[in-house]
Amino acid sequence: MLWSRSSRVEFAAASSGGRGWSKKNREVKAVRIFLDVGAHYGESLDVALDPRWGFEKICSFEPAHSCQRVLRGFRDERVRVVPAGLSRATGSATLFGAGLGGASVYADKVNLGGDIEQETVSLVRATDWVLANTSDGDEIYLKLNCEGSECDVLEDLLDSGAISRITSIYVDFDVRKIPSQAHRQTAVEERLRERRRHFVTRDVLSSPGGPRAVREWLTMVSDHTPSASGRLRYRLGLHRPRSIWLASVVVRLVLVAKAVLPRAMYVQAARCIRRLGVVVQATPAGPLPTGLKWNGRRSLRRGK
Repeated sequence: MLWSRSSRVEFAAASSGGRGWSKKNREVKAVRIFLDVGAHYGESLDVALDPRWGFEKICSFEPAHSCQRVLRGFRDERVRVVPAGLSRATGSATLFGAGLGGASVYADKVNLGGDIEQETVSLVRATDWVLANTSDGDEIYLKLNCEGSECDVLEDLLDSGAISRITSIYVDFDVRKIPSQAHRQTAVEERLRERRRHFVTRDVLSSPGGPRAVREWLTMVSDHTPSASGRLRYRLGLHRPRSIWLASVVVRLVLVAKAVLPRAMYVQAARCIRRLGVVVQATPAGPLPTGLKWNGRRSLRRGK
């Protein structure tokens, strides 16, 4: 795998903490941290940035290069993007279905399909990262939606004892979709109970999964009184990448125009918007306030 110099520098910095994450450069005080493992295009990151949770540090782990470009566009100084996946060992692996919502390092994942894109990605051992970048007193919330790698991460943290630093875990057990790995879920859940680690799975939530499930989990386990300015900035979507924020504004305008304008005028307005390079498709769903989901290019599409 070929990396640009800037990418190599950023990966090295992020893997060891980077930008004030290492313990040498951090003040010795408890910090509320959100670890977004399997960040994709920032669906859960968008939820974690809500000031109501009071997260002081948010780290997004994402091995797919196309997703990393979108994540770097989020405009919040609390966010750090690690261009790698968490796993049980540091190294590299083949990512099957790179950029897709179901991308996995396990080739037998059932929903990948036949003709899929592959890329070589970097992995970081979960224990190494947690011990290097957090302290015993930190309040750490770990979200795992990493298409089969969740058991690798949890088993590594359990084996090393670093799991003791985790306050609460939301885990979507995608190993159920991987024939070679499905047996691991029961054993991991039992070990978490034995260690008295608080964890939540999608099965116990009313939300079907995705960012809604993450929000429901955080509502259960974490709350904070944010400042008025923080709430306003979040409500306006100013933390999002500029391209996504602009697209959400355009869609809001389109929906208003569709409701109030005669059809002929609405069609003309839609043509003008297309000339600007923004494509609006169907009824969007995803992390944006209007339910938009960004596909990494210049268009918005309906989410799952």
